[in-house]
Amino acid sequence: MKCAMMFLVLTLVVLMAEPGEGWFWHHVNHALSAAERVHGMLTGEELEAMKAQEAMKAQEAMEQRVFQQENVFA
Repeated sequence: MKCAMMFLVLTLVVLMAEPGEGWFWHHVNHALSAAERVHGMLTGEELEAMKAQEAMKAQEAMEQRVFQQENVFA
């Protein structure tokens, strides 16, 4: 019982030490984003997203060239 009480008291002290900085949730968010990245790498979602982004850039570049060519002949 003493160990449980000591654990609870120390937990409260640690969590209430500097609540303005939010260091606990900062680390939790970093851990979650890292887990999402690993999951994306394992499932290939990140690779697909990168390919889609490159395709969009290529499409925009092609549209820009067409626009420039139209302006040159106009």
